[in-house]
Amino acid sequence: MCADPAACPAAPAGLGECGTREDAPALCSLVTHPVPAVRVHAVTGLRVLDAVRQEQLQPLLDDPSPAVVRAVTQALLPEADRIPHEWLLVRTGADRPRALRVAAERLLRAQVRATVRQRRPAG
Repeated sequence: MCADPAACPAAPAGLGECGTREDAPALCSLVTHPVPAVRVHAVTGLRVLDAVRQEQLQPLLDDPSPAVVRAVTQALLPEADRIPHEWLLVRTGADRPRALRVAAERLLRAQVRATVRQRRPAG
């Protein structure tokens, strides 16, 4: 089904749920698919497989589909501290789509939380 995901856009999410990390390359190839639903489910599948690569998904925060932006944001939250702070700040501007502004703000908050956790003394 993932060979022709336009016919069944949720197939990549199913592969993520039933597959293994060896299936991640197939899902990675679908994050740029022309159908937004396929991109959403490919990102979801990667997240389920714990195969998210920040450098691959970060550009999808600028995706024209709000659903893709939300899925990518969810996938990148655990790695928010790896996203350049200035890059996110630019995306909070009033000239950006609402979904992107919300995503950037969520990721910026996640960066702050990660920084606070790193500074807390153990104990």
